[in-house]
Amino acid sequence: MHQFTFITSKEQLEKACDIWNKETILAFDLECENNLHHFGVYLALIQVSTKDNNWIIDMLAFKEFQPLITIFESANIQKIFHDVSFDLRILSTQLDCKPVSILDTQLAALLLGKEKVGLGNLLESYFNVQKEKKFQRVDWTKRPMSEEMLMYAVKDTAYLLELTDKLILELKEKGRLEWWKQECHHLEELDWPLKEQDYIDLKGAKALQPRERAILKALFYKRAELAEQVDKPVFKVFRNVQLMKFATHPPYSVGAWKSLRGVHPLVKKHADQWHAVVQQARRGPLDIYERGKHSKLSMNQKEKITALTDARNSLAEKLGIKGHLIMNNDQIRSVIVDKNFNSLREWQKELVKKHHLL
Repeated sequence: MHQFTFITSKEQLEKACDIWNKETILAFDLECENNLHHFGVYLALIQVSTKDNNWIIDMLAFKEFQPLITIFESANIQKIFHDVSFDLRILSTQLDCKPVSILDTQLAALLLGKEKVGLGNLLESYFNVQKEKKFQRVDWTKRPMSEEMLMYAVKDTAYLLELTDKLILELKEKGRLEWWKQECHHLEELDWPLKEQDYIDLKGAKALQPRERAILKALFYKRAELAEQVDKPVFKVFRNVQLMKFATHPPYSVGAWKSLRGVHPLVKKHADQWHAVVQQARRGPLDIYERGKHSKLSMNQKEKITALTDARNSLAEKLGIKGHLIMNNDQIRSVIVDKNFNSLREWQKELVKKHHLL
């Protein structure tokens, strides 16, 4: 059982930040509510660990986070995350924070060629520790939290520094430590907006007729409005499959809306509003979707892209890693079409040169 300090006050946070400022490496994890139990995204907990101690910050107890932001933005402290991309989006949008000196253990596992790179998989593999799946979909905004929930949360960072040490040893043995460092540094150079799903992102939305898409758009925003009103995720109003069906075959009358199954009671209660939304969308402007245009490739360019992709995949198989790590498809296109190697990290350029991929 891992001991931890539960931080709920400004004084506790400032005291902890004073301790963390003296460290050179910290492990972090975030627990969020992401449209699963409530409407919207909430940063609920941040777990922090050193080699010897663990903390859990109740982020819902705070409105001011500057001492913590200072830690994240300090270049003198390495921050260990596992699968950091979503965490960076949350920290960027909710704390207006851009962490530096990041190391991602999932990236390390990928560069080592491991098939299962989830944190639970790695903890089980290296420490024979199993994570309880029942907490993976728990409501982290619920207060008070049970001791079980907190013990589950602290486990995410309690092993992370030791896991990092083990992965670094393996990376050194394979000569891939520099690959990892460069990939992690690249993450710091990117912007991390938290993009919310829009109506056009729904499966099948782009294939709809313009009038059907106009109805989809109107119902999509109406659904979000109701979800926010009742503080429920949008799928609790009705699911995307139903939404797509309403776009192509909307209920024909107020009575038909009232008789729907599998929708939130307020949809049926205000059936007249939903019917009106559809009728207005039927009379309103069409929703014309224009696909993003790539410059047309010549036959020679297509052949070169295919050849480079095949060479990359062959090398990836030899190295025991995924092909996109050596060069992803966008990088391949940039190299062939634009003659631009700037998107490649130095380790990728060296690998391309060493194995004569071009």
